[in-house]
Amino acid sequence: MNVTNPGVYATNLAMMKGHLTVARELYQEGEQTAAQPHFGHPIHELYEPMAPAFEERGVDDVEPALEALIADTREGGEWGSHDEAYEAAFDAIDGALETVDADLRGDVAFQSRIQLALLSQAMHEYQEAIGDDGEFVNVLEYQDSFGFVQIARERLEQHADLYDDETRDELMAAYDATLKAWPSVVAPASPVMTPGELSASLFKLEATLGQY
Repeated sequence: MNVTNPGVYATNLAMMKGHLTVARELYQEGEQTAAQPHFGHPIHELYEPMAPAFEERGVDDVEPALEALIADTREGGEWGSHDEAYEAAFDAIDGALETVDADLRGDVAFQSRIQLALLSQAMHEYQEAIGDDGEFVNVLEYQDSFGFVQIARERLEQHADLYDDETRDELMAAYDATLKAWPSVVAPASPVMTPGELSASLFKLEATLGQY
């Protein structure tokens, strides 16, 4: 993973946010045990390969903020008691994103490619979640894919001014249609969409974002 590439760097930071978003939603749904792996994924799956980029960019607060959130949520209790630690972790990730050159952050092609990378990873995770019989075999992957699509849509909202009105509306509608695959952060008894159906739903997003 070439983390010196600003697109790879930003995409992996966005994936960290996707994991944390899923963890929060699960926790708020009363699924505290199911939330714990997702609180840990940014550290256990993404941080080590990102470390050289963080060092190069002088980012030193992401790891302690993530570790603090893991420790904080292990204590259980109402979600409100963890808001501060959660926001601190998100702020640290956003601060790391701010180290990307401003010209790139304001470039529609750069932002579109981050969304495309997140959607590609979401498709991969969704496929991994479903077995040959069409039923769920790994709900963690279902949840990861949900988080990545949510963050991709959030990036569109954050950078909406980079797109003309018609394109932005088309993308928002396509995200809404795609997100029907995840009726809840808690996996349904059976998938709402097959991987093939999700791939077809993603096509509109990929085709439109791929124009940039």
